[in-house]
Amino acid sequence: MEIKHEKTDKAHIVELVGRLDALNNAKAETFFNQLTSQPDLSVLVDCGQLDFINSSGLRVMIMSLKKLKADGKALVLCNLQKNIKDVFKFSGFTNLFDIELSKEEALQKL
Repeated sequence: MEIKHEKTDKAHIVELVGRLDALNNAKAETFFNQLTSQPDLSVLVDCGQLDFINSSGLRVMIMSLKKLKADGKALVLCNLQKNIKDVFKFSGFTNLFDIELSKEEALQKL
């Protein structure tokens, strides 16, 4: 898995590429822990190139969401492929996360 990060004046924009699973969980958890430990901005996660996510990946996203919300910030997801959207839907997490179709719409939410 590759994690691309860009900081703008409005948000941290994170692009996840590949698989967010048990093999890559530690890398993602370390990255998001560092990002949310200095909650100066909200976070937009672009999942357009994320091919797979499992429960360990969902856990990283939920923990990040909780930390950001506690600091009055947001975590918005965008560009979810159908299989990724289905994982969020079937786990009941679509009610927890702001999920937008495009990066532009997600930035408007922040």
